[in-house]
Amino acid sequence: MTSPPGRGGSSALALYTRLLPYVRREWFLLAITVAAMLLGTLVTLARPWPMQVIVDSVLGSRPAPGWLTHLTGPVTPARLLGAAIGLMIAALFAGQLLALAQEYAAQLLGQRLVLQLRCDLYAKLQRLSLRFHEHSSVGDLLYRITADASALQNVITYGFVTLAIQALTAIAIASTILAFDVRLGLTALAVVPILGVSMGWFSSRIRTRTSHLAEAESTLYTTASETLGSIRAVKSFTMEEIELERFADRARTSQEAYVGVTTLSKLGGLATEAVGGLATALVIYFGARSVLAGELTVGELLVFVAYIAALYGPVAWIAGSALVIQRSSVSIERVLEILDLGDERGTGSATPGRTAGRLDFVHVSFSHDGERLAVRDVSFTVEPGEMVALVGRAGAGKTTLLSLLLRFYAPQSGRVLLDGTDLGQLDLAWLRRQIALVPQEPILFSTTIAENIAYGRPGATREAVVAAARAAGLHDFIQSLSEDYSTKVGERGARLSGGQRQMMSIARAFLKDAPILLLDEPTSNLDGTSERHVFESLNRLAAGRTLLVIAHRLTTARRADRILVVKAGQIVEAGTHGELLARGGAYAELCRDQLLTGAPG
Repeated sequence: MTSPPGRGGSSALALYTRLLPYVRREWFLLAITVAAMLLGTLVTLARPWPMQVIVDSVLGSRPAPGWLTHLTGPVTPARLLGAAIGLMIAALFAGQLLALAQEYAAQLLGQRLVLQLRCDLYAKLQRLSLRFHEHSSVGDLLYRITADASALQNVITYGFVTLAIQALTAIAIASTILAFDVRLGLTALAVVPILGVSMGWFSSRIRTRTSHLAEAESTLYTTASETLGSIRAVKSFTMEEIELERFADRARTSQEAYVGVTTLSKLGGLATEAVGGLATALVIYFGARSVLAGELTVGELLVFVAYIAALYGPVAWIAGSALVIQRSSVSIERVLEILDLGDERGTGSATPGRTAGRLDFVHVSFSHDGERLAVRDVSFTVEPGEMVALVGRAGAGKTTLLSLLLRFYAPQSGRVLLDGTDLGQLDLAWLRRQIALVPQEPILFSTTIAENIAYGRPGATREAVVAAARAAGLHDFIQSLSEDYSTKVGERGARLSGGQRQMMSIARAFLKDAPILLLDEPTSNLDGTSERHVFESLNRLAAGRTLLVIAHRLTTARRADRILVVKAGQIVEAGTHGELLARGGAYAELCRDQLLTGAPG
């Protein structure tokens, strides 16, 4: 794929700020998540104190703290022990319940945001131009919808929200230990700058490696999508082993990138633990000396050590969250690249009533690549109800002319008119509703026959679907199936023959009942009997409708009211079948070539 231009390494904060509208929609779940985290922080701050009571007041001789004597009444060692144990158990269960609430709310919040982002991304991809999709890889786009969009879940669960709460927790604990003992508190906090430098070093490198991983995974998706989508060609050319080697090579690259990212992430976590462990050892050393000097009690030292452990937990979370944010920002950046692209051009807003079907190409020129013209100064008119055939050799520009009419592309110069109005002034959706297209390669979906026929007309009745199938000569075949119109056709219509797929595509065009029909050789895959039946139906359908047909077979071209011969992007001849044969020009040459090659005509 020729990927959309990158952002040049936008900051993670700038990227995630773009996603705030998604978070605002789920403010209630976010509030629950934050509340559960804050309450969990309070429980964390309270949990060490019952142990201090047990050590100093139950096992030792220090008086019980006043806040506890209000709960126990007359102070006895047994009552103090029971109250302290009760508080420890209560704090334990409260912490567990709050952790569960936090995890559930965060996961649900993340999944809802991912759902919204995926739907928006999918909708955006459908609004992008055909030119974009022609230069894009389906595998890469699928990876952006699935893996890249799901990175938002990690950001919600382990990213900014968690980072903010853990930062508040760390500040609260740091303030507590400083108030408890300044000297020991400063010893514990001295490692925080070291952790910050370490975190920054690892984060920048993880972001770079994650970018390489995303590219490798996208390439892997693309390889699998291309191979499985072309499995007939793979099997017919016995390329299974070659394709396996190609896939294995891409998978190996992805594996190496993944191992690199996870290893670096793990090293970052280990560095945080090592620095925190070293600081804890220093605090215990100085704290033990203070106990020996009578400056602290054993219980107070235990509380302090517990707070140190509680402090490094949030600090480790902050470091981990920063790494998650950096890793996920690469995926979010890839999603935003798509969302920031301009929609398919359709600036017009006019929506007239049902069109009469007059088509005018006025000095139209168009180039796919901006260099070689695929259509060169083409001018012609198709009157309402007229059938015009476009003939010419492969690559002459016939399909491009149909694409310009559907406004898949806009001409570089000249104008295409419908009933005298420039297509650029018409609402794009309205325009395409006026046109039914039967492409050269039938496009079917892995749903039922009825759903495929009704694709261009949602909500069509079964009677209308059956009538369209009859018109296309498909009804008898469908009735022979065990589930008739409820039969699933398989991916891309794999369970149907080429001719059946083509007839299904024709039935869909019949059902749409559009005033303009664009047919890209509708009978190319049909036998003589089916072809005659389809043309009988076309003759009935053509009444009052405009038909523009790309014809590769003489049987199609000779039925047209007028034939346009396209050569190198230009109209070089125009007339009826008999007139053009009599001239002995380009059309007559095409006919001779077709007869010499034995092609049906």
